[in-house]
Amino acid sequence: MSSYAVHKMIKRIQRDPAFRQQLQQDPQAALREYPLTDAERTALLAGDVGALHALGVHGYLLSRLVPFGLFGLTAQNYPERIRSHS
Repeated sequence: MSSYAVHKMIKRIQRDPAFRQQLQQDPQAALREYPLTDAERTALLAGDVGALHALGVHGYLLSRLVPFGLFGLTAQNYPERIRSHS
């Protein structure tokens, strides 16, 4: 499992506006530089933070995706999605 790669990617999202823009324009291409498992990649692209949390990604870091509106995450749908696999 590469939850470390997801953690690193989220940290980069927080500090790198160009990377955020790349994720908005072509998320699959942006994710290629990270050694993600198929499950992690699929969950990220779907905004399935519940699945990512179940895979070992820290909940606090997942919540940091919300302010940027990446992967379809909003303040309204995040709580339901994070609980979806618990």
